Amino acid sequence: MAAGFFAGSGPKHGARERDVTRALGLFGVRLAAVLALAVSAALFVDYSSATPTFCGVGSGCAAVRSSGFGYVPMFGTYLPVPIFGMIGFALLLGVALTRELRRFLPIVAVLGGAAGLGLLLLQLLKIKHLCSFCTAADVLAMIAGLCGLGVWRGSGDADREFGLRWGAWPVLSVIALLGPMGWPRVRPEPPVPAGVLSRYQPGKINVVEFADYECPFCRALHPVLKLVSASYPGKVNFTRLNLPLQSHEFAQGAAEAQVCAREQGKGDEMADRLFAATDLTPEANRALAKALGVELASYDRCISSGKADALIEAEAKILRDNGLQGLPTTFVGGKTIIGAQPEGVFRDAFDRAERGADDHGIPAPAYWLSVLLLACAVSWVSRVRRATL
Repeated sequence: MAAGFFAGSGPKHGARERDVTRALGLFGVRLAAVLALAVSAALFVDYSSATPTFCGVGSGCAAVRSSGFGYVPMFGTYLPVPIFGMIGFALLLGVALTRELRRFLPIVAVLGGAAGLGLLLLQLLKIKHLCSFCTAADVLAMIAGLCGLGVWRGSGDADREFGLRWGAWPVLSVIALLGPMGWPRVRPEPPVPAGVLSRYQPGKINVVEFADYECPFCRALHPVLKLVSASYPGKVNFTRLNLPLQSHEFAQGAAEAQVCAREQGKGDEMADRLFAATDLTPEANRALAKALGVELASYDRCISSGKADALIEAEAKILRDNGLQGLPTTFVGGKTIIGAQPEGVFRDAFDRAERGADDHGIPAPAYWLSVLLLACAVSWVSRVRRATL
């Protein structure tokens, strides 16, 4: 009996343990790579668009993105770092799925884990902000590295021991990429704030813009918005509201100048000049007002009384109370457009507003539940087919 016991614990038993270790390690690398592809795709969506989809403006993700480490200068342009994450995790999954390359998997996985650790330390020590999605990708890279060590310690053919069929993993990786990338195209528009709706007029293409005269994106959008609005003569009800950012030294003063010129019926003309001006100091703003024919005594009283500040704060509060995501923010009918988007985006929104068409979209729970069910179905079919072999 003793001999039988020790025989069961001998070389064959040890080989089986190594096979299981390798199988679990290989499965862990594949799973971590697929999940990291989904996280990297979500980051790529935010990094490649002026409109945040997954991370808010004040989040750690936004802080990391704007830190100077979010983009890499290459090929005459700046490539978002998440694109390298997608490429890296796709390569890792490819090595884990290719029998001829699998002997290199431990090295590739450990190097990827070391890169994930380095990027996590960069957030903690240099940027001093943590991006939740970046952290998730980094942690998944480190988990893949640990699982890669399991592949190195094991032996045998892991594909026959554990996990999904080979073909399931490429399908899951496609779902992981397309799920986050598809969401911005189908998500429903957020409701238009009541403070914005109160400025709408029936039968018009209603446009309300929140802007900061020192904001470079607001300045870039201004001529585009004027051009598109001019294409619908007599049909556009346009309202400009002020939201000066504290990070811009002269934004508050410029907003005050526009409000005080608006009081005399010259708000739009003043805005045109403020967006074009290179000097937004109070003295320069007053000179612009004088050139426009604004009555300066009334202008000066408006500036010094604090009345303009109170009005600006009331305007800014409308958007801040409803989730400021970035500037400029423009409401066109029922659509919210964040950032200096291309002209075509605004023309499409104007056309829809003219027709009275609304984008209802797909509710977030329904969309993400569908993505999850699709991934579960692929995994289930793969395991069922495996069990019948």
